[in-house]
Amino acid sequence: MGQLKYLIILVFILLVSLTTVGATREKTAVIFDETGPYYNMYTIFNIAPQGSSIFANLLETNGFYVSRLKNSPITYENLRKYDVLILMAPGRNYTADEIKSINQFVSSGGGLFLVADGWGVEDGNEDYAFNQIAHSFGLNYSPNQIIVDPKNNIAFQDFIKISDIKSSPLTADLKEIHYLQGPYIQNTGSSEVLAYSSSDSWGDWLSFTDQGYSMPNYKQDLNETSGPLPVISTLNYGKGRVVFFGAAKSLANFWIYRSDNWKLGVNSVSWLANQPPPTIYNESGLLSPFMADLEYYIMGFLIYTVILLGVLIFKLRSNSKDKALKRLKTIKNWKYNFLMGLNAAFLILGILIFIPSNIFLFDVSEMTIYDPNFGYFLLTSGILFVFLFSLILYNLYANLRIKVNYNYLIIFILLLGVGFTAILGDIFSFPMVTIFSGLGLFLILPFLFNLIINHIYGSEIIIKGKEFNRLEKLSFKSLPYELHSVYEESSFIGEGGFGRVFKAKKYDGQVVAIKIPKSFDKRSEKIFISEVSNWENLEHQNIVKLYDYKILPIPYLEMEYCKSSLFKGPKPVQEVVFIIYEVARGLNYAHRKNIIHGDIKNSNIMSCHDVYKISDWGLSKLHTDKSVTLSGVTPQYAAPEHLSREFGKADKRTDIYQLGIVFYEQLTGEFPFKGEISHIYDSILNTHPVPPSLINPEADIVEKIVLKCLSKNKNERYESIEALMEDLQDYYKPTTRTLETTLFDK
Repeated sequence: MGQLKYLIILVFILLVSLTTVGATREKTAVIFDETGPYYNMYTIFNIAPQGSSIFANLLETNGFYVSRLKNSPITYENLRKYDVLILMAPGRNYTADEIKSINQFVSSGGGLFLVADGWGVEDGNEDYAFNQIAHSFGLNYSPNQIIVDPKNNIAFQDFIKISDIKSSPLTADLKEIHYLQGPYIQNTGSSEVLAYSSSDSWGDWLSFTDQGYSMPNYKQDLNETSGPLPVISTLNYGKGRVVFFGAAKSLANFWIYRSDNWKLGVNSVSWLANQPPPTIYNESGLLSPFMADLEYYIMGFLIYTVILLGVLIFKLRSNSKDKALKRLKTIKNWKYNFLMGLNAAFLILGILIFIPSNIFLFDVSEMTIYDPNFGYFLLTSGILFVFLFSLILYNLYANLRIKVNYNYLIIFILLLGVGFTAILGDIFSFPMVTIFSGLGLFLILPFLFNLIINHIYGSEIIIKGKEFNRLEKLSFKSLPYELHSVYEESSFIGEGGFGRVFKAKKYDGQVVAIKIPKSFDKRSEKIFISEVSNWENLEHQNIVKLYDYKILPIPYLEMEYCKSSLFKGPKPVQEVVFIIYEVARGLNYAHRKNIIHGDIKNSNIMSCHDVYKISDWGLSKLHTDKSVTLSGVTPQYAAPEHLSREFGKADKRTDIYQLGIVFYEQLTGEFPFKGEISHIYDSILNTHPVPPSLINPEADIVEKIVLKCLSKNKNERYESIEALMEDLQDYYKPTTRTLETTLFDK
């Protein structure tokens, strides 16, 4: 709700700003005809080199209100509310009715700035586009010719200098103008010529090349007209006026400030509006956001961006708050391969879309599509696209993981680009900008597919038949990435036969221990679920609490965190009896539920706030460490029945035997059977341990209890843990805490 409130406030401020700006329009009105621009050239929002945004902004800066006409046909009703009409080298032929409307507009007091551009035989003949309108006023631009001057030029022979300028209000403060690739006024009619090219110039006929372009040969042929040639003329027509100028490129963004061309533009519009030329000329920037109806497009794009950004923030925050591991499903191998192939194909497609187009956009020789601004836009978008997409593809391949946030980010970038090109595409000169809007929408497809896969199968890709392969890639001493969404502030504690142990903090603040197996397979999965589910049901103060366990994306246990396991002896007899009695209480509780531990040893007895607890219930069957027997038991803690069927099968009394090993070691600091593994096994089966009192004389008082636990014949051991606890009772001195919790056993 908070985000929505701020978005509404921002949109409201933008709309108020829009209304305020739109209400301040009481100036001389100038309209640019953009019903048929040639390849989007010379349009007022176009910030490309061949755009007219500077010219239009220049007029705004010097006191005019600029607008644009986008929809044909042109009618007198459309024009009559404006003072000046500017035609910047339009690339379409006008109908007789449209030409009549333009003439009516001028004769009724309007001004017309008719700006031509060079055209070749592939464009048309003498009746091409703007020349039709010139005919209607009794003038004619030279068809299929441009002026060249080998002496008075700037870099190129068709970029000529004009200094033969007649004094008039229109040419006030003009010393020199540049005339770029323009025709001359072949028939000046009743107009007054204000500027000529030099006597060294001529009208060079354009020849059609094999590449499909018309080009001058820069050589004066016999049939070509020599200079001086008229380039600017004015005409009073009825109550209105017309200015004829033949070089639209001279007023384009890339050249308008290189000479007095910009003053020529301002003076021409001032004269056409029956105004004197400015006493002070104000230069302008590339584009004004409040020119014509541009502010509406900007506001629309900003609102669109705010909405997109709001949705992105909402999705990213929702994804970050969802810390629990979702139910995961295995995906078939062919589906995973299709997912990889789809993403790889679209990455290549994206590179082909963003990169090759830049070759042409930065090619200054291709003026019709030369647009470095759009090139930089595509290049920036392409780099972000390729970078994020590469990360997505890398994680799919190397980590079998869908990076959901990266998918949201790249969809945001693509939709932002789509909106930008669709709403503000007019600021570019590239003629096929809207195609990139469609391509942007098309490129979203793989990311939508990724999100669908994430919704169905989860963000961790689990390939059927390869469910546990990722265990081989896990870092030795860092919590797997797969668990980062659930845990933070993790640290490596140690490892045992089953796996590695980490201390971690859940996002709700609870500190837990995480145990992850070193390896796993389908057989292990069945045992894991069967055995660990028993542990989950054990609720006792002397049993480590199992909070949760998962199989996918990786198998792990989440359990009560205890600072340390049982340290090696020797310890004082009273302390050892206390430890053994505490452990026996936990075993007694489990045995009553017919649950056997099977792997009692020091490392599975944890100390938690001075309480001794048994951990790792049932995990002995999952051990993969080389230091354990085939039965999954550490050799020093193996019972005879673990090694030979002669002694029967393991049962509750096996836990008593192993507890006896712990008892012995805690009293003496040594194991009852030592040496190489083969020697240990032989001793377990055939040799009696050294009495603990011979190692620690203080152990004499409990020696019989220890040795009874270590009887090789199960029938000679204690029948139950309760019987063992009864014998220990005489030596057991419970603490206050123990007395308060004794009822928990009953």
